[in-house]
Amino acid sequence: MISKIGLNCIASFENLATLETDKKVNIIYGLNGTGKSTFSNYLYDRACTEFSSCTIDGLSDEIIHVYNRKFIQDYFYEADSLKGVFTLSKENKEAEEKIKNAQIAIEKIQKDITDRKHLIKELNGDLNKRRQQAEDNVWEIKTLFTGGDRILEFCLEGLKGKKEKLLRHLASIKKPAQKPDKTAEILKKETEALKGEKAQRYDTIPAINISASYAESNKIFQKEIIGNENSTVAGLIKSFKNSDWVKKGIEYLPVNIGADAAICPFCQKNTITNNVAYEIRNYFDETYEKDIDDLKTISTEYNEAINSILSIEKYEECPFVTDKKSEFENLYNSALKILNDNSKSIKKKSSLQVRKSN
Repeated sequence: MISKIGLNCIASFENLATLETDKKVNIIYGLNGTGKSTFSNYLYDRACTEFSSCTIDGLSDEIIHVYNRKFIQDYFYEADSLKGVFTLSKENKEAEEKIKNAQIAIEKIQKDITDRKHLIKELNGDLNKRRQQAEDNVWEIKTLFTGGDRILEFCLEGLKGKKEKLLRHLASIKKPAQKPDKTAEILKKETEALKGEKAQRYDTIPAINISASYAESNKIFQKEIIGNENSTVAGLIKSFKNSDWVKKGIEYLPVNIGADAAICPFCQKNTITNNVAYEIRNYFDETYEKDIDDLKTISTEYNEAINSILSIEKYEECPFVTDKKSEFENLYNSALKILNDNSKSIKKKSSLQVRKSN
């Protein structure tokens, strides 16, 4: 049984105040603010740190039951709509609190949904206005180019009936990376040349093709054309670095040489014997002759192909070339220069000089 309670450093009890009793039933009464609730709160929750300076004597294992406002707050839930109506148990109160918080969250979400719907409606309204403005602008441009001379009207076939259809068609076309360099007037002029009353049909401008272009990649140009290395005069001829000169001199070699040496067509001295003449002729063997003949054939065919290209005057008969005469002349002359340079390289290769082709 409680025999003594000491309250200290709590609420209105700044200093230690004690209540001593030897009665089983005790009534505590007083004015508001004198500490009655503090007594009941201490007995309700003695472990609370607020009551660390308070004491109680006489208790053994008795259970203290306290029914005060603190108890009601912990174990009862008071409905907002019906004052004074309670539901029992701490668990019910917690459930009711969760339900209440959930309802508040739901209301917030519903408000957010309503706000977002309102925003979407505003954005859709703005989008529709912008789309309508775009349709009107495009239609105005369409009207400009389908009226009057109507030269470019064919570009809008099937798109002149509805604004929406025309805008969708234009939106589907990928925007070019660079601004077109042709104005509407240039397009009109080109269209008139193709479809107008004065339009004329012209043949396709022939391409500048080289029919012997295969020759440019012939493996013979990667080959060093030399005579028979086994000939005893091979080293001497190579040292001249002009086998063409030696080759042409062969026709001046005497056919039948007696015991004495014949006159050399190269040095004009009596140095040519039958053996020397043989070795000179043997240097220019079949392989050598075949390579030279192949080069000459390639050179002939390549030159014939170049000569078959139309003259620049033939191209300039076309009005489309005339409009870009300077640009076309530069390209035409550049192409011919490359071809003629190739022809010179082939001719140089076939001149019988002992060297590697580039």
